[in-house]
Amino acid sequence: MGGRLILGVGVDIESVSRLRNIRASVRERMINRILTDKEKAYCLGRVDPYPCIVARFCVKEAFVKALGIKDSWSIPFRDVEVLGRPPTLSARGKAKEILDKLGAKKIHISLSHTSDYAVAMVIIEG
Repeated sequence: MGGRLILGVGVDIESVSRLRNIRASVRERMINRILTDKEKAYCLGRVDPYPCIVARFCVKEAFVKALGIKDSWSIPFRDVEVLGRPPTLSARGKAKEILDKLGAKKIHISLSHTSDYAVAMVIIEG
């Protein structure tokens, strides 16, 4: 046998218009709380940054669900970073500590978005 175990699975879907339609000052605070500087640079460099931003939020929500944590704000979202093509997830701080305790070996992510919705799935393997 010797195969890896699935330690957790998480899925999230969000409306892009929800972020697009909130007051600019609230939106800016939210983006600063959710995205790392590298993620912000990547998303804000796009013609329409909102699907990109919401997709990263979805990955982070799905990641917390895959960890089995009920309160998503108990892990700072900036401790989780989604970059690259294909996108990969890296964790630091409290998120990394939890992954290490679980014995996680690999994190699989899938994300997709349209101008209306973003969805993400995270599988944590041990």
